[in-house]
Amino acid sequence: MRKIKFAILLLSVLTMALSQAQSLEKAFEKALQFHYTQKDSAYHYYEIVIALAKQQNDKEAEILGLTYLLNANNNYYDLEGQSQNIRRADSLVKNTPDIDSISMGPYFKDNLFFEKGSYQYKLKNYGLAESNFYDYYEKLKSIPDAELTRVEIDMISALLSYLGLCYRHSGKYEEAEIYFKKDIDWVRTYQDSIPEWQSTVFNTKKLLSQVYEVQGRYEWANQLLKEALKFYRSRLEDPQQKNNFTSTFILLSENLIEQHQYAEALEVLNSNQGLIEGENTFSKEVSVLYGDVYTGLKDYNKAEEFYQKALNGFKTYRSNKPHEDVAGVLAKMAKMALKQGDYEQGLNIIVDAYKSAGSHLQDLDPNANPDPTLVFNKIQYLELLDIKLQLLNLGYKISNDDVYLELALRTNYKILETFDLLKNEFDSKLDKQLLIERVYPMFDRMLEVTYGAYSISPSPEYFELALTITEKNKDFVLLEALRGAQATAYGEVPKNIIEKETRLRAEIGQIEKNFFETNDESVYSERLFQAKQEYFRFLDSLKIKHPKYHRLKYNNETTTLKDIRERLYKGHQTLISYTLAEDFAYILIFTKNEERFLKLPFTQESRSKVLEFYELISKPELNSGLKDIKVLGEHLYQSLLEKPLQDITSTDLTVIRDAELHYLPFDLLVKNGEYLVYEKSISYGNSITSLIELEAKSGEVKNELLAFAPSFETDGEPTDSRQFGQLLYNDDEVHKIQTYFKANAVTNESATLNNFISQASDYRFIHLATHASANDAYPDYSYLAFTQNDTLNSNILYVKDLYDAHIPAEMVTLSACQTGIGKLQKGQGMLSLSKGFYYAGAKSLVNTLWKINDRSSIAIMGAFYEELSEGKSKSEALRQAKVKYLKSLDDDYLKHPYYWGAFTVSGNNSPVVNPINYWVWAVMAVLIVFGTFLVLKKTRKS
Repeated sequence: MRKIKFAILLLSVLTMALSQAQSLEKAFEKALQFHYTQKDSAYHYYEIVIALAKQQNDKEAEILGLTYLLNANNNYYDLEGQSQNIRRADSLVKNTPDIDSISMGPYFKDNLFFEKGSYQYKLKNYGLAESNFYDYYEKLKSIPDAELTRVEIDMISALLSYLGLCYRHSGKYEEAEIYFKKDIDWVRTYQDSIPEWQSTVFNTKKLLSQVYEVQGRYEWANQLLKEALKFYRSRLEDPQQKNNFTSTFILLSENLIEQHQYAEALEVLNSNQGLIEGENTFSKEVSVLYGDVYTGLKDYNKAEEFYQKALNGFKTYRSNKPHEDVAGVLAKMAKMALKQGDYEQGLNIIVDAYKSAGSHLQDLDPNANPDPTLVFNKIQYLELLDIKLQLLNLGYKISNDDVYLELALRTNYKILETFDLLKNEFDSKLDKQLLIERVYPMFDRMLEVTYGAYSISPSPEYFELALTITEKNKDFVLLEALRGAQATAYGEVPKNIIEKETRLRAEIGQIEKNFFETNDESVYSERLFQAKQEYFRFLDSLKIKHPKYHRLKYNNETTTLKDIRERLYKGHQTLISYTLAEDFAYILIFTKNEERFLKLPFTQESRSKVLEFYELISKPELNSGLKDIKVLGEHLYQSLLEKPLQDITSTDLTVIRDAELHYLPFDLLVKNGEYLVYEKSISYGNSITSLIELEAKSGEVKNELLAFAPSFETDGEPTDSRQFGQLLYNDDEVHKIQTYFKANAVTNESATLNNFISQASDYRFIHLATHASANDAYPDYSYLAFTQNDTLNSNILYVKDLYDAHIPAEMVTLSACQTGIGKLQKGQGMLSLSKGFYYAGAKSLVNTLWKINDRSSIAIMGAFYEELSEGKSKSEALRQAKVKYLKSLDDDYLKHPYYWGAFTVSGNNSPVVNPINYWVWAVMAVLIVFGTFLVLKKTRKS
């Protein structure tokens, strides 16, 4: 459509070019007459135009004829014709040295980028398409806006839209959203230069709705689609707008199906059925949607009928060649067979789907899984693998045939391989998160299969597979951050490249922060678009120019049993890793003598009990509720720890939590009527792999300890929405720490954010006794507060600020409210304020799970640092501090867990002071005393 707009605008040019050749002009008029209605006639007359132009050596007319012919190829989705005519256009450009002097020449030459991109896009070669589109976009954007022609302005809109589509189809949804929003802004800004600009805006809104749907933002998607439907409904007499209306109601139906609103989707489809009768481009897609609806309604006969209709349509449309559209319909049919329990039929369909999922898979062994590098679409391939895994597992359960179990285990490995390849294709943290959320249910099913094999034969191979699966779905973003330092050190990348990456990230972070604080889209949207565009292009170049750096930074390797024993396990501790599935907890246990793999019941009700327990322990009540806490704590101990700790005497536990377990301080679980804190010292990790990475981080020679205690004055009128109450004892807290460590205590007016940032990288240990705020909706904007200076918001340290900070402390203690609580996110765990310090370089953290009491915190933190100074591990020092606090109390009210249980230790749990030193000094002191005694005794005798 964009090309026809261009042609209409330049019809006068054509008339001038053909004024001396009436037969050529008539042929062109005939071609235009059939352009939208009769493909063969249109092609015939365009070829006459081109032939006559060649006879008359009229390059202008030849260029125009070929331009229109290419547009007709686009209009009729004629890939073979488009490919042939692109080659003709390339040849024409190469063999016309003076093409730039022809009035249409420069446009024709540049437009080839668009034609090549459009062709590759139709072939679903999105990387090649994106490259061509972007080259053309860059060329047009180099022209000052004031000098752009109407055609160029319209083309920029088309390129933005297509770039967004390329990224969307590649699973890069954040980048797609950026380009679609930019296109909408661009069209609105230059609406006077863009024909039918409103239609263009709504078309892009439709595309944006698909991004929102994938991201789970269904209401946003529905709103955009309903706006578009209303616009297109009033213009149904226009064939082009009728097509737009049809594609919009199809998208709305897809959205409703995704939300399992099958009756509503069926109503939308039925009410618009008249628009797609007969031969219609959209009939295949609509048949698929009817199949989806009837599958959801469990009317499998009707679903089969519509899927078969869609399958035949796509096969014909794709000339019976392998194509992901065909594989997609087969995947739906296999899933329907799974729902019906027909695993044999489902597996046969999967074989056919594999053959259509790539160009060279027709001779594939029926029991094999293709190489993921050979398929058209890796995301679709993951879905096929997952359906096959479920069918094989069902076949094993029904038949008890070990062959199905063996094939399921092989499928597990292929899912992991494909997942790793996909993860490396995405640069955006948001896109990686969406991938994790899509794959997360697959990990549960993979664990079910692996545990089934392990329960029959508990071999190291199956345990290792379970370890890999559980580690793949934990903490992937933090792991990339931790490995970034290694990549910088060993990736052989010039310093200026590393600095550029840091600068680009910092620039994006600052723009996003400014936008968050001001909510002024008009000021920051264009700057953010430009910054992200530059950053993502830069990352693409890194993959090509510095593959070793990229490989190290995005290393997908997870830990192995050998790694755990050699690099993490210290022999006296027990490591327990939890992964919560729908109704079970999968638990990996590592001790000095063995490894075990357990599967325990843990339902949605069990998850609710964890949250109920959290509510009880995190809020002090006059009727303290200690009895309820003890009862529920005992129940959770029996559910989560009793069996894993069977026959284990170790008092040192490291726990890898998952999902709701992040709300659970395990030392508050109850065994035989007593809190576990009296028996076990417990530290936590986000994943075993990240623990090993933190263990391996090298320390730097630094000052001892930096302790901050800001002041918060409440006198006078509020000047900011963030008003903090005074902390009456935080300066006492940091001064008490000075009793045990050589600490730089920064208090009151000196405890500003600027002072903290300027000093934080120079200390081994950091202690912050301050206010904090957790933002569950936007975890990147949870923050710590410092002493306010004269500038608004200058006292706020966001999590986002920490992503590019350098704070390589051995331990950071956040003595503030809820520093370990935030938003639970699959694949990342708890997105808390404290976790930001891991991104900044910290090796270990002490944080809080709820709002803490200022006064009791002094006692616990003082005792904690005292125990640390004596060479105890961090978790043992914290345990001793809590026990000491409890034993010092006569008031049962103050024994409520609210006052002492919020603090936890995570990360590297090693002592901060070598305990051997204290034994050496003790022995030396005894020797000195004894030696002095002998000398004095000898002197007296003399």
